[in-house]
Amino acid sequence: MLWIYRFIKGYLKITVKGECSEKILNLCAKNRITLWNSKIIKNGIETCICIKDFFELPEIVKGSNLRIHIIEKNGLPIRLSKNKRRLGLFIGATLMFTALQLASGYIWIIDVEGNKAVNKEDILKACRNIGITEGIKADSISPKIKREQLLLELDSLAWASLNIEGCRLTVNASEIKALGKEEDAPTNLKAKADGIIKKINVTSGNCLVKTGDTVKKGDVLVSGVIEASDGTRFVKSAGIITAYTTRELTSEGNFTEIIEYETGQVKQKTVLDFFTLKIPFYLGSEIKEYNSVINTKQAELFGKSIPVKMHTREFKFTEKRKVTYNKQQLAEKLKKDTEIKLSEMGINDYTVVSQEFSESENGLKITSIIKSEEDIVMPEALHFAEKD
Repeated sequence: MLWIYRFIKGYLKITVKGECSEKILNLCAKNRITLWNSKIIKNGIETCICIKDFFELPEIVKGSNLRIHIIEKNGLPIRLSKNKRRLGLFIGATLMFTALQLASGYIWIIDVEGNKAVNKEDILKACRNIGITEGIKADSISPKIKREQLLLELDSLAWASLNIEGCRLTVNASEIKALGKEEDAPTNLKAKADGIIKKINVTSGNCLVKTGDTVKKGDVLVSGVIEASDGTRFVKSAGIITAYTTRELTSEGNFTEIIEYETGQVKQKTVLDFFTLKIPFYLGSEIKEYNSVINTKQAELFGKSIPVKMHTREFKFTEKRKVTYNKQQLAEKLKKDTEIKLSEMGINDYTVVSQEFSESENGLKITSIIKSEEDIVMPEALHFAEKD
């Protein structure tokens, strides 16, 4: 909020030139005058100063041969001076200043920094669970206590800190690194399905099978333990083992089902969130069935977030209808369901050996025998038992 304070008070961008122009920094510090955004320029210094403090400079630099020039004027007083006849603007600014003074003791913006794997919304939800919400009094928050509560609420955080600056609270988070997921961790390769080995291409590890072997799901195909004359080594197994596999997949469905579909009718409703006060821009509620999604836009002023949000909820209305299939239509649907299952399993090259249908009073059941050639390896971390 410091930048808002300076804007309301008004400030100037000035240059200070002359011999040993950097003396202005020490002189201002000695007289408790704040300078900011200071930088060295040719033959002097460029900096910013509040208008009130600027009028004290002539007395401070007296006898120092320093020359001070105003290069830019900023802030509310400057803008008001250009609009003296606009009474409404002055009243509005006064009301805004009063509102800011009243709101200055509360937290209106909560930011999260440092998170990568942990979702920002999860951290904000954890903050709400421990009592940190927008609109809470800043002096009611104990950063040390709330930090410990936040770490207990979220096991995925290794460290956290809460920093309060004006009306803004920033959560700085550091995440726990996942254990057992290091790239070089020793692993075995085991079979993810029954099959007959067709081809082996192992680049790391101790291969325990050969071409033509029959394996079952869960069998270790490549071991990460290598015994050698110089001792035992543990490696990360890697490679491709192609096998002939046979699967039995079942899909079933009814001749009649109720499906939900979007009608194409869309409606939007907007809510203004002003300092946690929610102002709806609509009347009534929706009684029809719908799917919805909410989009939130955070308002900004001079590149800084302010506690004003616009929530827009989009309603996509749906209806339900009864669909009836004949025997042929339902059979085709079940065949497609089987294809979808195979695709989800990552099997795209396969042969359907047979498909048997069984009919009941309500529907059909299809049992498919599928043969394919696929890579059946699946990595498994090595587990080490401690000796007594």
